Amino acid sequence: MTAALFFIASITLIVAQYYADGRRLDIFNPKTLFQLYFIIQLPFVLLIGVNSSASGFIRLSSGTSDSEVLALAALFIGAQLAMVTSYYLVGKKWLSLPVIGASRWRPQRVKYICILLFGCGYLSFLYLLKINGGYLEFINNREAWRAGGMSGQGWLIFPSTSMIAMASIAYLIAFANYFRGKAGALKLLFLIVITIFPASQLGFRGLMLLPVIQIMFIYHHKVGEIRMRRAVPLLAVLGLIFTLYGVYRETSSYMGGDVDINAALQVINDQPELVYSIFLRSKGADIVATVLDQLGKSDDYRLFLPGLIETLTIPIPSVLWAGKPIPQSVQFSEQFFGIGGGVSPTVVGEAYCACSW
Repeated sequence: MTAALFFIASITLIVAQYYADGRRLDIFNPKTLFQLYFIIQLPFVLLIGVNSSASGFIRLSSGTSDSEVLALAALFIGAQLAMVTSYYLVGKKWLSLPVIGASRWRPQRVKYICILLFGCGYLSFLYLLKINGGYLEFINNREAWRAGGMSGQGWLIFPSTSMIAMASIAYLIAFANYFRGKAGALKLLFLIVITIFPASQLGFRGLMLLPVIQIMFIYHHKVGEIRMRRAVPLLAVLGLIFTLYGVYRETSSYMGGDVDINAALQVINDQPELVYSIFLRSKGADIVATVLDQLGKSDDYRLFLPGLIETLTIPIPSVLWAGKPIPQSVQFSEQFFGIGGGVSPTVVGEAYCACSW
């Protein structure tokens, strides 16, 4: 009951902003997008964690004490209130800082750079498939690869996914006029497909969904406004597509690459949480609860400098540097969850310069 009340309070807070903004809700306003992400990752996951038997939760369950649920819920609603209060107090007033090295690049140069990034990304994707036995072999063993076989291949995964997404966004910003009208909508669809294709084959739903939302955000602000009556169905369709993709991936792993409707229905029957699994990609509330439970057994905080040093080493492949520092994301996962990476510190942890423990 406590989790449900605080979840409703979070939604009510967004409704209050709707009226405060003159009965206008812009989903692609950064303030709104952030809160939707925040609510899904924290209050919603807390509600699911303590009121269902969904798998994958470490700390949260129907047996979680009322005091712990209350503490977590109060922390989450307090953080949301702080964000909203700061937004309305500060408004659009920002400190005037000098811009160093800013210049407007010629469109042709932007185009060449984007094409270069796309090319590097797809070459990395093809090479990643090659070293993992080729396309068919990789697809058949994708779940095993995701469970541990990808170690040391981040230097190929990043350009295959995130770098392609960055190139797409840069291209959309620089050539917004190309994407106007009906012909522009087809170009946008093509841009989205080539952006998320490698991530779809690697099985990374998060690296598919986020670029799509980012592209929609840029389109909304640079090309043409996506009104509420279109934005809501679009986001609903996205959620449905990525849910079905998750069911497909799970089914194909069970069936050795073969998928049929009966097998998919059986998977949904055995794992009903797959229906809303796209919202549980990072069980934020569960992660926060686990970290808070273990803080007393952990070391002191690691602040800005270690995170900065580790970030600067990212471009150097570990195969070329035997003593390369262990990523702090991996250290975070090992410290709190006993695994070698793959656990996000959530929107709460990402508020720090580096992971803290």
